[in-house]
Amino acid sequence: MDWVDIGAVALVTNPRAGHGRASHAAERAMARFTERGVTVVAVQGRDEAASRDLLAEVAADERVDALVVVGGDGMINLALQVQAGTGLPLGIIPAGTGNDHAREYRLPTSPEAAADVVADGFAITTDLGRITADDGTSRWLGTVMCSGFDSLVSDRVNNMSWPHGRMRYNLAIVAEFLNFRALPFRITLDDGTVLDDPVTLAAFGNTRSYGGGMKICPAADHADGLLDVTVIGKASRTKAAMTFSKVFTGEHVEVDEVTVHRTRSARVEFLGGGAHRAYADGDVMATLPVTVEAVPAVGRYIVPRP
Repeated sequence: MDWVDIGAVALVTNPRAGHGRASHAAERAMARFTERGVTVVAVQGRDEAASRDLLAEVAADERVDALVVVGGDGMINLALQVQAGTGLPLGIIPAGTGNDHAREYRLPTSPEAAADVVADGFAITTDLGRITADDGTSRWLGTVMCSGFDSLVSDRVNNMSWPHGRMRYNLAIVAEFLNFRALPFRITLDDGTVLDDPVTLAAFGNTRSYGGGMKICPAADHADGLLDVTVIGKASRTKAAMTFSKVFTGEHVEVDEVTVHRTRSARVEFLGGGAHRAYADGDVMATLPVTVEAVPAVGRYIVPRP
């Protein structure tokens, strides 16, 4: 933990985040930064590729004291790809659908209050996750990587335009139950433990929640150097529905079909036919198989002062 003198920030906005709320949130945040005497370099990418290029450009600017993202978990994930390990602090103005980074780090949802947090400049060092595909490509993640039923839900969520927020995930879960089945996976933990029974889902958490507040890894600690692995095994449709109903409180880990593990890394393989994708921070990360690992002390976030 340390204090950063915030004199200038790069403010990067995803105009589509939160169904257009991000642009308005950026305007409000900029106004508050101006009130606080913070210089703002505001940039806005027209699409993901443009946003990634802009993030890389402003993160390399030595005049910038913090990189600030206006958007949701997907936009934050883009920022992590250029900010992780650099020491440049990352500030967040929450304006997305799930906002699980903001939830983890107790960030206010008001753009003005979130801008005040950045201007105050209290920074912490955290772990991040890293997903590496067999072709050697890798991506950082801040919250949770999921595979199994929840990946199928994420596929559906990304194809839905309504409703907004948490309810979209709830409806996607209900819709996927129409095709509900356990899936064949092999998960190999770093101590050699092999989990190869059919699973409903497997989640690998650097933080506690995903999907707009679902506490899939309720005991995860973003600074312990480990991933929490929550596995929901083969279950009937009724038992699975009961289990999912407990996810927002974290009580699902008490169900018999659920096991929890801690590991520094895990190899995750899909043994069924066809491709199966791994999601993290609300976006597609890679096609299985992948190795996911906790990388200590490479994240740096600006959070509310204690």
